[in-house]
Amino acid sequence: MALLSIINPALGQSPTAPLFLSQASGRPFGTVFAGLGALDTYKQNAKSTALFTNNTWHATDALDITVGLRYTREKKSLVSNYSNPNGGAGCGAMLANPAQVVAALVARGLTVAQASAAAPTVVGYGCLPWANPLHNAPTRDTVQQREEKEWSGTLKAAYRWNDNVMTYGSFARGYKGGGFNLDRVQSSNGLSSGSANGIQPVLDTSFGGEFVDSYELGAKTTWLDGNLLLNATLFHQKYEDFQLNSFLGTSFVVRSIPEVTSQGLDAELMWQPKSIRGLMLQSGLMYADTKYGGNIPGCDFVGPGQTSAACPSVGALYKLQGAQMSFAPKWSGSAAITYEWDIGNLMARFNIGAKYVSKYNTGSDLDPEKMQDAYTVANARFGIGAQDQRWMLEFWGTNITDEDYVQVGFDGPLQNVSPAPNNPFNTFNAFLGAPRMYGVTLRVRY
Repeated sequence: MALLSIINPALGQSPTAPLFLSQASGRPFGTVFAGLGALDTYKQNAKSTALFTNNTWHATDALDITVGLRYTREKKSLVSNYSNPNGGAGCGAMLANPAQVVAALVARGLTVAQASAAAPTVVGYGCLPWANPLHNAPTRDTVQQREEKEWSGTLKAAYRWNDNVMTYGSFARGYKGGGFNLDRVQSSNGLSSGSANGIQPVLDTSFGGEFVDSYELGAKTTWLDGNLLLNATLFHQKYEDFQLNSFLGTSFVVRSIPEVTSQGLDAELMWQPKSIRGLMLQSGLMYADTKYGGNIPGCDFVGPGQTSAACPSVGALYKLQGAQMSFAPKWSGSAAITYEWDIGNLMARFNIGAKYVSKYNTGSDLDPEKMQDAYTVANARFGIGAQDQRWMLEFWGTNITDEDYVQVGFDGPLQNVSPAPNNPFNTFNAFLGAPRMYGVTLRVRY
């Protein structure tokens, strides 16, 4: 803890940390991170060509078979130009004279052995991506290219048992193209699989395409002379090389997760009671068990007790192994009531609806501090206007109960982020959901 309090302003030693980095680099105070650290440009070109067909065969009066096929070819290139206008003076000085770093630590009370072990951590703080001149070598222009040729498609069979009941089964293969991280990325060995706390530039910032195999069994039904609709679907989806966008404290990086599975039930209901003209009731319910697969490769996913010479520290994303997926609640539901009635030559409409979401984790690293409790957001709208819908004046409110909830949570940058849960020295930032809002809208059709 003594070492961390010396080099990390987040632990309450902000007056001494800049001075210490000055001593460790041998640079005059105030010049370690002076000036413009990074001035990078990216030029990306992408060409996508596709051939596709979708055909439905009416095998019988009741049975339809649909076949769809798509061939996609994508070519992408990226030219990255990395530049440190200030020369990365502090980082360059530490790399040129590592003995100076050890000496500064010894002067703060550490033994030579302790200082030698801690020196790489100090260099890491001095060589953050935007201050690391190693990104300028061996050339300031880094060229990357990738080409993908993939097939995707669907097969579906639908059978209408009578005028009120139709069932179906389907399989679909989906594809989303790969790409490049448009940011400085560095690791312990210059590879994306290396430990994220290293300073070697990763020149290959590409990530592969994402695939999903989706299976569905469903039914669409009508009841009460067509006034009640009830639909339900069982689904199972398996993703390969899922593209997860994660924040590593100093940069955003897309990591490919070999396997993600999602399975559950999706149901919806719509009812227009005959006895109450103008009234419509709607509701929906979804259960989705969505999990990351186990055995995810790479140092970012190394857990406690699994460290090695190649991956010497616990990875920031180790909690993903076999866990419920980020941003994926198990339960979600919605309900809405709409009522329309006549007022003389005018018509009025009232709608109120709510959406419920069970608890879910808002962080790509699944830190428990980023867990969002279950919440419900309600919206309401009242309108009055012409019966021919030429105009309507609407009064509306969103999130009318002023529910507070987090959409995305992430680690605060430039701190001693520990992968251990509930570390009191970690700080977190978040993008919050929109607060309560009211408004008036005039719609005119001409």
